[in-house]
Amino acid sequence: MKKTPSSISSFKTIRERDLVYIDKTEFIKKYEDLDIFVGLFLRPRRFGKTMFTEILRYYYDVALQDEADKLFKGTWISTHPTRCKASYKVLKFDFSGIQTNIDIESTLKFFTRQIARNIKDFFTAYPNMVPKRISKLCPDSLKESLDKYYHEDSSFVSAADVLSDFLDIVTDPTDSFKLMVIIDEYDNFTNDLLSRDPKMFADLARKQGDLGAFFSVLRNYQQSGTIERIFITGVLPITMDTAVSGFTSAKLSFRSELNSLTGFTDDEVRELLQETVDFNKCPWSQETLLETIKTWYDGYRFSKAGKSAVPNATVANAALCLSFISELIANDYESLPALETTCSDDIDYEKFAGYLDLINEGERQWVVRAILSDGLIPFKSPGSVKLTSASENLNKNEGLSILFHLGFFTLVPKTEAKEIGYDNMEFDYLRVPNEYFRHLFSKYYFEKRKVSWSLFNNTCDLKIMARKCDIAVMAEFLKGVAQGFVNTDNTKLGEAQVTLAMYTALALNSEGSFRLTREYPVRHNGKYALRDAPEPPPVPENAGISPDASVNIRAGRADLVARNITPQGGPSYIFEVKYAQDIPAREETKEKVRQKLFRDAVEQLDFYVTDDELKKTPDLHRCVVMLTYGELFMKEV
Repeated sequence: MKKTPSSISSFKTIRERDLVYIDKTEFIKKYEDLDIFVGLFLRPRRFGKTMFTEILRYYYDVALQDEADKLFKGTWISTHPTRCKASYKVLKFDFSGIQTNIDIESTLKFFTRQIARNIKDFFTAYPNMVPKRISKLCPDSLKESLDKYYHEDSSFVSAADVLSDFLDIVTDPTDSFKLMVIIDEYDNFTNDLLSRDPKMFADLARKQGDLGAFFSVLRNYQQSGTIERIFITGVLPITMDTAVSGFTSAKLSFRSELNSLTGFTDDEVRELLQETVDFNKCPWSQETLLETIKTWYDGYRFSKAGKSAVPNATVANAALCLSFISELIANDYESLPALETTCSDDIDYEKFAGYLDLINEGERQWVVRAILSDGLIPFKSPGSVKLTSASENLNKNEGLSILFHLGFFTLVPKTEAKEIGYDNMEFDYLRVPNEYFRHLFSKYYFEKRKVSWSLFNNTCDLKIMARKCDIAVMAEFLKGVAQGFVNTDNTKLGEAQVTLAMYTALALNSEGSFRLTREYPVRHNGKYALRDAPEPPPVPENAGISPDASVNIRAGRADLVARNITPQGGPSYIFEVKYAQDIPAREETKEKVRQKLFRDAVEQLDFYVTDDELKKTPDLHRCVVMLTYGELFMKEV
């Protein structure tokens, strides 16, 4: 079995060590056929952007041609070469290592130093292009000459100065090999500032600043012909929108041809599993592992093209998939990895909370409530997103745009949205892509209620529920947790909060025994089964959102489904949650309310279990959970 490339994004290293590799070289031709010479490609972190920039560098750089022929052996592009193969001198910048935990002046010095370092790498590959005024500084050593010329105490005052000087050196109209510039993670260091220090971000990204000047130099030399191609990767558009005025680039992110350029499709995950997992030892089948990965880490769609378009199939986060497989093997197949894998630190929870907090307070609460409902979220693209003032906050659509680019949301095709009752064609629609980010949202919600979140530290062994039907452990847990934070006069929100507590408890304390789905959509013969739509959650006061933009939560969606995925099998569960606020009332009134809610819950459960998949689920237990007048009731029916 092949080994996984844990935390390795070097194309050369992966190929030379014969680590498992998913061939993405077909996208070289797709990119080239677009004839886009200045392109910006945005994707969430750890999706494989750096790997693709490495592939482009080895394929296009004339200095690497001999080495590239070996590395590309057996790949798609090796038998389908393009007209531009090995036709550029490639200058690659990497902004991922720039330090930001200091003041702006020092951060810009690190930025300048990184530009100089990457230019020195270029001259090392093309020593004949080093001018005599540099090489004569240390005649016996090219490295020492370059180090001396680009010393941090040199006369260069900014990264733009370093770049301008370099481009003047290499400008040669007679050279048959044009220059290609690749910038990987262009906004890595600015995004770090954005999540934890918006004021410093606003100061760094000010108009006419050093960052904007750098990109202006790039664009000027591209227009003059010195640079022929520029390919830039990053995560968010906000740095480009805020700091870079006049830098025009094609937005490659939404091209349907490039939807699965990064991340893994279902077929690619199957290939990963076949090449890395020893199914003679693994007690879970390939399909079970595939479905688990798909539920936990998949669901991303970046193009608005219809769901019938093959290039627009959903993809999974590449790093989280590889981390899941690595941990499964490292555990000697004794248990599934936890939902939060070792790779989770790369999608830092604190940063996530910082990004969400950028949205102004009123609209942030609307966004959080929409997320908790697990319905679709209406969205109008803001076009550009800027943050030029430290006191400034993002509005709802700007905030949703940021969260979408970070991977916390995914696009839903309008045809699919219409099938489940979201038929306002003025909006695009977003949803949480997978269980991993539902879990992050849950943590954020509880973190804002610190007393309630602390109750989760008193863990209970919910693995018991996977071995035998014993809902008493869940009921005992909910008595402490649900009553600790659920207090609302909104029935739907109260139900969502109880459901959230159950979901988070199972996710944290059942060690991957269940595949969890909140707001499980019921289907009959492959089509969504809709009931009458309840009222949408109310719009917060002063939120600036029209009522018709509210989240439309359709019935026909079970509150929580926990399907057992342990190798030995065991009970699965479907929960219907009911809520009534704790207000003064006569005991007879309370009893009548409870009886009605219970009857309604049973009726809904009878409908939910007619779902195509649930009716085939063995040992499925139907449970009613009610938090009414401050008392918790839980019963299997």
